[in-house]
Amino acid sequence: MTPGCSAAADVGRLFDIRSDDPVVIRETNNTVVWLRPHPVIAKVGTRADSHEGLAREHEVAGALHLMGAPVAEPLTDASPTRHPATGFMVTLWRRLDHDPTAEVPGWQVHSSLCQVSEALAASRIVLPDFRIGLQRARSALNGDMHTMALPAQDLSLLLEVLDGLLPELDNRPLPQHALHGEPHEGNRLSTPSGIRWIDLESVCRGPLEWDLTFLSEDARRHYAEIDQPLFTMLSMLNSARVATWCGIASSARFPEMRRYGQHHLDLLRARWRIR
Repeated sequence: MTPGCSAAADVGRLFDIRSDDPVVIRETNNTVVWLRPHPVIAKVGTRADSHEGLAREHEVAGALHLMGAPVAEPLTDASPTRHPATGFMVTLWRRLDHDPTAEVPGWQVHSSLCQVSEALAASRIVLPDFRIGLQRARSALNGDMHTMALPAQDLSLLLEVLDGLLPELDNRPLPQHALHGEPHEGNRLSTPSGIRWIDLESVCRGPLEWDLTFLSEDARRHYAEIDQPLFTMLSMLNSARVATWCGIASSARFPEMRRYGQHHLDLLRARWRIR
């Protein structure tokens, strides 16, 4: 029973969801817990800066679900709740059956993601600029105790890329679309009813190419028009962002993220050399 798992079980009981056998499904940025035997998932924000994002995600997902968008369904009769003992924010969701081995064709990814974007655009949800996430990553590299644990050559590369490309990005006219924000394969579930998108904390507005940086080539080819130079730039910025957060996390609580961060550093070095 990690602190996040205990918080999930305690908050579940506040809503008469009593689980004596909770199981941690994932523990990275947030702790995700299945409150067995109930078909309920608890998402626990164990970081101080995650509270607002989880509450907002719950609201966004509720609105999109009512509009018929293919997203996970929050428990609307169980509002986002702070765990009394720890202060962790906990949100509750209906559990979906997921087949992690399912092969999802690119056209299905494209179709379902378009439905999410269209629902976001039709809603009254105010979406932040996608660049806020990039600016947060740059600010994180300003020398606190965690980023100092990054190897000097990695830190130098990340600073070079972000400081080189962010001003260039700001000087470009950018089309504005409603975006999922992080539609990688880990943020979608393959259910008997089709794809369902999760982790809506990063919904934002910006160029379509930002969402495309998270998709496979098979999914990207179903989009009619792609600004290739912009896509290339955003791919490098996204790799820098992911490598920054993975580097910080792996040097602290989650060493298993080191390999994922290294993958993005390798991509970044290859792209930056031929830029």
